[in-house]
Amino acid sequence: MALGSSSMTPMTAGSKGGHNQSFAKRVFLASTVAVAVLCLGVLVVERDDDLMGSALGISYYAVTKPPAFNFNRFIENVWIYDGRSASRDEEGFIEKLARRHHYKLQIHHLNTFKDNEFRAALFSQDIHCIIFPPLSHFPGIGELAKKDLRGYVSAGNNIVFVGSYEWLSIMNDVFGFQLMSDYKDGPYYRNDRNVRGTPFQWSMSRLEQPDGSIYSVKVDSIPMEGACMFDTMGACVVFFTKYNLGTIVYIAFAYDTPYGIGHWDQILHAAMMM
Repeated sequence: MALGSSSMTPMTAGSKGGHNQSFAKRVFLASTVAVAVLCLGVLVVERDDDLMGSALGISYYAVTKPPAFNFNRFIENVWIYDGRSASRDEEGFIEKLARRHHYKLQIHHLNTFKDNEFRAALFSQDIHCIIFPPLSHFPGIGELAKKDLRGYVSAGNNIVFVGSYEWLSIMNDVFGFQLMSDYKDGPYYRNDRNVRGTPFQWSMSRLEQPDGSIYSVKVDSIPMEGACMFDTMGACVVFFTKYNLGTIVYIAFAYDTPYGIGHWDQILHAAMMM
């Protein structure tokens, strides 16, 4: 009996130790789950705060980032500046080219840089592209209009500036660029590395010198975030640059003649789809 009693004592101690270990494991798992739930709650709250802050930042301009680019679908709406500073003939021709093969395109006219009217135009949530045709003279752009223009692009929209040195100066002033003019005779060759993944990748590999005016840019003066699509000997005739969530495109051809334009209409369409 004494032997039997002494043999049962280690078994009882072992069972208690196993019970204690099992209890400790359950406590550890419960603590781990509680910490995980707490961390998840903090992340959700921070995410909601970030989304709210982002929404408030964008709602100031009443625009939202457009959906991901669809190469098979052309844009539905576009602003075209036709104010007193725009060259009338070029503006009308660009409007016709914009609708070429895309007759459902809705063109809306932007005719002033006055603060209230300009901001009201940019408040539209359905128009994610503005085309600024060549200028006949410098327009008056106030500080508020400059700020709204930067905000429009920053929110994920696209601006296309068309052939004039006046626009290069305005782009430098509004967006802080340091663009410099540089002219070289064509033809102009596509940069296959830069056009990849953009609408320009389906453009012709070479653009001929048009009969009209070219206001090209020195490649080295393009912002670091930008890329030249077509150039020759360091003179760029088509480039784009990122600006926060949006893009800015420049086309050096002024579209000041309906003759001998070659494939420059395709370049305009590609620029509008950026």
